[in-house]
Amino acid sequence: MILRRLYKKWPRLRRWRRRRRDAAVYWLVRLALWVLRLLSLERALRVADRIGDLAFWTLRGPRRLAIAQVGAALGDEAPPAVRSHIVQASFRNLARCFCELAKFETIRPQIDSYVAVEGWQHAEQVMAEGRGGIVITGHIGNWELMAAYCALKGVPVGAIARRMNDPRLNALVVDFRARHGVRTILRESPSASREILKVLNAKGFLALVIDQDTHAPSVSVPFFGRVARTPVAAASLAVRRDLPVLPAFMQRRSTAGHRLTILPPVRPPHSGDRRQDILEMTRAFNRILEDRVRKNPAEWVWWHRRWRRAPIARLDLDHQIHAPAAD
Repeated sequence: MILRRLYKKWPRLRRWRRRRRDAAVYWLVRLALWVLRLLSLERALRVADRIGDLAFWTLRGPRRLAIAQVGAALGDEAPPAVRSHIVQASFRNLARCFCELAKFETIRPQIDSYVAVEGWQHAEQVMAEGRGGIVITGHIGNWELMAAYCALKGVPVGAIARRMNDPRLNALVVDFRARHGVRTILRESPSASREILKVLNAKGFLALVIDQDTHAPSVSVPFFGRVARTPVAAASLAVRRDLPVLPAFMQRRSTAGHRLTILPPVRPPHSGDRRQDILEMTRAFNRILEDRVRKNPAEWVWWHRRWRRAPIARLDLDHQIHAPAAD
């Protein structure tokens, strides 16, 4: 208890601990990448399952938080005996996602058999309009593999993301995306607006993951029956530039590989009240995300504190949103 109080009072101690933790994660990632590249894809996925199990049993804090949030979100849909199973499967899924990214050079030649696609006509429809569009998804299935797949199919993709704390880990992620045709747009960057315009002018898609409470302009809207802070960048971009928004999800098939599901585009309401339009679109996005999580809760990252901060009374729209207005 005394150590916890001291920890809360000393920001420098907290920063030091975060740096040590981030450095440890970086070197673990490097080691895992080296090991996985020595294995076949099938064996690597089996190893990933064991790593997921190990993480489930050793990371007590995230495990308890995840089980509690499954109970709060799904209630009677997930009785106590089922909640632990869902969370363990979620840890396995994340380990498998990492494995697939490490083995992407093996997956690439067989990408058409590894990924089945449903709703590609919606992406073609948006591309045919010639103004680009927005893709929203969540930490569901393998969202990084989805971006790489779309880029491989010739679609310009720009992923809007935050800069990771450890610059070396950030460089690993950005380099992976770049090697496979995905442009990373760091939302903290002063050039973010220019990068966004480059993607849209190329009739490409801006991809955003919007299912976490982050330090970004947000609005409080329902998610699993509880008000949750949700980033508004996707809705703000759509309303300001009159862009369609495609919800898309890369989720596992029961046999092997994934199914990429692209839903019909969500279009700005054009009510004349920009803030209300952004609010309504964000509310609609959360309903879509919730539906996907309910269909397969074992593929969502449950250990993020989704409802960690109190709701805000109004839209938090300010200069932090890099959303260039329509010409």
